[in-house]
Amino acid sequence: MSLTSRGEPQATFILPVYNAGAFLDSTLRATREHLAARPETWELIIVDDASTDTSRSIIEAFLGAHAGEAIRSLRFTDNRGKGFATRAGLGLARGVYSVFTDCDLAYPLSNIDRVMQELRAGADAVIACRVLEKSTYLISPSFFSYLYTRHLMGRLFNAICRALTVPGILDTQAGLKGFRTSVIRPILGAMVLDGFSFDVELLRALQDRRGRIVEIPVSYRYDTEPSTVNFIIDSLAMARDLLRIRARSMLGRYRVTGRPAGASGGLVVHADDFGLAPGINLAIQEGLESGSVTSASILVGGPHAAPALAWASGHPRHDFGVHLNLTQGTPLLAPALVPSLVDRRGRFLRLPRFLLRYALGRIRPQEVLSEWGEQIGAIRAAGVVISHLDSHQHVHLLPGLFRTVAVPLATTHRVPLRVMDGPVCRRGMWPDVKGLLLILATRSAAPGHAARPPSAHGFGTSLMGRPSLRRARRLLARASPGRTYELVVHPGIPDADLARSGDGYRKGRELERRLLDSDEFRALVRNAGFEMVSLGPPLPPRRRAAAGGNGAHP
Repeated sequence: MSLTSRGEPQATFILPVYNAGAFLDSTLRATREHLAARPETWELIIVDDASTDTSRSIIEAFLGAHAGEAIRSLRFTDNRGKGFATRAGLGLARGVYSVFTDCDLAYPLSNIDRVMQELRAGADAVIACRVLEKSTYLISPSFFSYLYTRHLMGRLFNAICRALTVPGILDTQAGLKGFRTSVIRPILGAMVLDGFSFDVELLRALQDRRGRIVEIPVSYRYDTEPSTVNFIIDSLAMARDLLRIRARSMLGRYRVTGRPAGASGGLVVHADDFGLAPGINLAIQEGLESGSVTSASILVGGPHAAPALAWASGHPRHDFGVHLNLTQGTPLLAPALVPSLVDRRGRFLRLPRFLLRYALGRIRPQEVLSEWGEQIGAIRAAGVVISHLDSHQHVHLLPGLFRTVAVPLATTHRVPLRVMDGPVCRRGMWPDVKGLLLILATRSAAPGHAARPPSAHGFGTSLMGRPSLRRARRLLARASPGRTYELVVHPGIPDADLARSGDGYRKGRELERRLLDSDEFRALVRNAGFEMVSLGPPLPPRRRAAAGGNGAHP
């Protein structure tokens, strides 16, 4: 059996799936039987690109029938495209070699022999080529029209590819390719096309990095004829993509990935507001347990802080910080002891009123120091180990509070402080004004971070409101290699208590929760060259595997 789960596999086979219920069961059985009979040790990765037919149940039954073998699967929440699905599988590959093919097995599995021979002989990439003299076609007479429609159009498309994008490659779109995993992995984060043009982008990236690409003859089977109309539409879109690939190549986007071997960065996925409302508490607890969240900070001053403290105390394997609070709920000290921080009812001021009072010089730093010290003490008294300090609505980054209050507290308690100097991107058509202001506040309050080392380079305001995989990809692409970043998130399940709290961020919390919990988000993080880590001690093995990283803290 060469699909054993013991040890590292020699090769990885990736099968992207989308609405393949009509033939998926036979494909999975044939693939397993073929890999099991081969001399190398293999793993099989099945990537379900949000199929809407019976594919999911077929995959689940297949996994159940072969538990204990080196077979695993990903399932996306939304259809991302064949390119994204294939890259997700490549990012998970543990084998020295990685091979992927179309789910309908139009390229019979016997072709793997030729792929592996060339890879062992030193090729960086081996791609099927249907136009080589020794390639063979198996086609029904009823599909002869194929030769005059899609086939001829495909040859025209490949001619354009050779002239514009990938010189010397005869067949870019064949659905069977193999790679040295160590060669292909560093370029995954530089690729941006998720549809069928991803083959061309991948080959252009390999050429830009001087990879050795070998085309091999294959046997190929035509069982169905795709829609000519769809193919024409797809070809127009792919022509646009070719221009984009060429432009990115000219800009050097594929030659320099910024992720050299051994320089992968850490990404702390940190959830704020633990203790604000029951739905937020539940979402953060589930995220910590599943590994989609690797750190959280506790907000005291409201009625739902006690359950959060109790849960954190009972789960010491997770990483927690203090979400220093001046703008939500009530102070822990008597209002008479912190009069500059509260309104007539003894409650904290909302952020606009707090900032106005701060600008007028009416916030007393000594009262902030006392209140924040009390909050840190309450969390420690509950038995929670503190890994760092941050604050609700980032008020600790106000220059007068950072230097005179936050830094002394961090020094006293020997923990780092959050700074917000990570990447930003547009929020739709508009710039991320909040993110840019926080960068300016960080640079003003903590120039060079000389006063106290930061916990990590924080960012995440660009995701708020309408979080999406596209925005997350743009943010991670702007990150510098080898650094540890803190993605500040706000997952939650909106409920009546959140509405009563007065917090204005509600719908976006559920969208953030879904994004973070998705397999495609974790694939994006891996392929961008990051490992999901915590701010505290290393993650235990089970959570490390769930998060997709090695768990080392910064």
